[in-house]
Amino acid sequence: MKIGIVGSGYVGTTVAACLADFGHEVINVDVDESVVRRLNEGESPISEPGLDDLLDRYAGSSLFATTDYADLADVEVVFLALPTPTNDDGSIDTAYVEAGAEALGGVLADVEGYPTVVVKSTVVPGTTADVVGPILERESGLRVGADFGLAMNPEFLREGSAVDDFKHPDKLVFGTTDDRALDTLEAVYAPLLDEVPVVRTGLDEAEMIKYANNAFLAAKISLINELGNICKEYGVDAYEVADAIGLDDRIGERFLRSGVGWGGSCLTGDQRVLAKDDDGTTLLTLADFFDQYVADGSVDDVSVLSYADGDVEFKSVVAATRRRYDGTLHTIETRMNKEVTVTHDHPMVVVDDDSSVVRQAHRIDEGDALPVQSGLPADPVGSFDLIDFVAEATEFDDDSVYLKVSFEAESVAERVRECLDEYNGRFDYDRVHEFIRNDYIPLDVFLEFEARLPFDRNDVALYTTVGGGQTYVPAVIPADERFWRFIGYYLSEGHIHTDESGNGSTPRKRVFLSFHPTDEQEYVSDVASYLDALGIRYRTDTQETATHVEVSSRVFAHFLERLGCGTGSYSARIPDPAYREREANRRALLSGLFRGDGYVEYTNHSNAVVYDYGSVSEELIQGMQFLLHSLGIVPSYKTSQSKKSTTPAHFLRVSSERQIAELAGMFLPSERKRIEERLASYDRQIAPTGYTDGGRHTTVSVSGVSTREAAVDVYSLEVADNHTFVTTDGLVVHNCFPKDVAAIVAAARDRGYEPELLQAAIDVNDRQPERMLDLLDTHVDVAGERVAVLGLAFKPGTDDIRNSRAVPIIEGLKDRGAEVIAYDPNQGAADAMRERFPDVEYLASASPTLSGAAAALVVTDWPEFADLDREFDLMSGDVVIDGRRVVERRDGLTYEGLTW
Repeated sequence: MKIGIVGSGYVGTTVAACLADFGHEVINVDVDESVVRRLNEGESPISEPGLDDLLDRYAGSSLFATTDYADLADVEVVFLALPTPTNDDGSIDTAYVEAGAEALGGVLADVEGYPTVVVKSTVVPGTTADVVGPILERESGLRVGADFGLAMNPEFLREGSAVDDFKHPDKLVFGTTDDRALDTLEAVYAPLLDEVPVVRTGLDEAEMIKYANNAFLAAKISLINELGNICKEYGVDAYEVADAIGLDDRIGERFLRSGVGWGGSCLTGDQRVLAKDDDGTTLLTLADFFDQYVADGSVDDVSVLSYADGDVEFKSVVAATRRRYDGTLHTIETRMNKEVTVTHDHPMVVVDDDSSVVRQAHRIDEGDALPVQSGLPADPVGSFDLIDFVAEATEFDDDSVYLKVSFEAESVAERVRECLDEYNGRFDYDRVHEFIRNDYIPLDVFLEFEARLPFDRNDVALYTTVGGGQTYVPAVIPADERFWRFIGYYLSEGHIHTDESGNGSTPRKRVFLSFHPTDEQEYVSDVASYLDALGIRYRTDTQETATHVEVSSRVFAHFLERLGCGTGSYSARIPDPAYREREANRRALLSGLFRGDGYVEYTNHSNAVVYDYGSVSEELIQGMQFLLHSLGIVPSYKTSQSKKSTTPAHFLRVSSERQIAELAGMFLPSERKRIEERLASYDRQIAPTGYTDGGRHTTVSVSGVSTREAAVDVYSLEVADNHTFVTTDGLVVHNCFPKDVAAIVAAARDRGYEPELLQAAIDVNDRQPERMLDLLDTHVDVAGERVAVLGLAFKPGTDDIRNSRAVPIIEGLKDRGAEVIAYDPNQGAADAMRERFPDVEYLASASPTLSGAAAALVVTDWPEFADLDREFDLMSGDVVIDGRRVVERRDGLTYEGLTW
């Protein structure tokens, strides 16, 4: 037969070479010209035992590679063996399969007879019939079942033994919809039909068999790992236990080797998350998150805002990845103009009948309900210490910043003199007398002798100008409602002006808040009374267009900048500490914002009320959305740009009777009274549009999904426990999934079923690398020590590091401060791992890797590791943690098996 193979990865290349060995004429199509050239020269693009021999034998004769789909015009059957790749985050991507089907459809009409298209890629049930089939029909103008056949033939090839698995399978699965397609598959596999069980079934069943096969295997491995962990606690040899239960023919002995576990969709980098670390909370893009917390190849100790059944909490990020993506991006848009951009198969959380289910992005439909954040955990900052802000700043010299006590310095003069006696001795005059007489102390002196002085930070104010007219700023400012309302005013109406006209002297900085000259005097009074209460000197100036409140203080300006407020309208953003404040303070901040740049719209010819807010700062608007959502308020969002403007403006709108009433307290009594009167005049309750109002889940409805092709960096997070995180516009998305098992977990949830056992299998597997590291910790503190990692490929006989347990092992060692030295018998695995961990040292054999190591961890069960013996004597320590039971226990080694 003449057979076409689309794709030349592990599956495509193996299938092409083996079918040529069966006597077929094979044409292999791939878009990569270098791969095509290597195949035609008889060289395998992948590391797979036995494959080089087959290619050397058939390349150029019965096996031909090409980049041109038109070369498939005279084939009888075409296999789509394109990757549904395992991304760094574990998710699968069907974009390659769809692109291949589209290209194939363009030439399918030119194929004579009744050609059969066979999907061999791993895809979830329904993909062949509902995705691939329609694409082929659209592009070819032909019909499935009438003009061409459509089949699903899953592969069960193990990397490292793929050629042998193809020639000696445990089963063949033919998923078809008509007899002609079935006859074609049987002709392809004719040499095997008399030797192997054949399952003849439908398309969806064939797809499910592949996932069920892998899921059952994963569950079996995870169960023996769990039993092995228990055995370890009792000092029982888990392998002897496994050997015994494997004799039960209902269980079988295969894959009962407990150990380090089995291995394994994304968002664009401009999507935001709310992160929390030891320093507090911050709202940042995924690109910035990756650079800040993941730049060294491992994830720092950081959490992000997560969602479960309507509740939000911060959950640890256990993995984060960045990868290059070339494919379809889906921008999911809602009726509230909220949107998020994700890859084709990213799992989205959808609320269906008050329960959350997971559905891939390309299956999101108009009308689907997406949950949004409706709360925020509180961890109030309490107060701000400006001394710390100033002391950490490079723009201040501590000896040129002064502290003034809030009481008469003479009253504690003797005690001050006593405390600073040592300091005074450094001078040939009475320096302390100068401090007491002029009622000040330099910051550098205060910091050095703070513990001895008879006053603390709550008793002092900071200033930088001497000679009169100083502006004193309290060293400690309470983060109360009045403070946060002032910050809201500043974000809406404020800016910082830097005066460089001092002829080389320190630039002068002024904080300005500008209000309407007649209509906003109450806001001016509110700001002025707050500054009065703090004892901060200010002046007001009413001009024709505005009333300005001015504070001339480098300290105060620096505080606002360091707080993260920005220096003007374009850089304005919600300060990070605001996200951890109690509800009353968040309301106060929003109050200042809406009073400043907000607008209460009393719609003509209606008794409706709407709150609008506009800004040129997208960061500010995004932060305001998180704050509003934390109060259970769901605003709509839009952008617009005038012809004269170089940047777009961003707008929030709050509507619905409940939300208007909920936020009415933000405004002054006169405005509040008008709002309440309008609400009281409603002759019927105004229901919200575009979102569900509270309940177990607050949701927004999907208004549409737009797609575009792009080559961009995409990012993923793996979040513990809830497996969700809140992103841009307050929308909730799901974690990305590990391949196969997690894909079927997602498919189950898409149909409203929670696969608890499969999820448990994933969880058990994910814990095994950390258990291996915990065993290491019981024997040696590896901080600053050389630690050897033996084995990088996810299994022996391959160079593939996807899903390798070495990845979390190396990450854990780096977290512990170890110097990691690694070796894998396959150089390709080392090269691939070097791209992920460039700072790890990769050596060419086991001996130099073990030399000088305080400990060694065996991660992959390469046979050569079983022959290691005296090589371990080269170590500086003697600790060997074996994750695969490949190394022999012997005298002179502190040997720990993972589960034995």
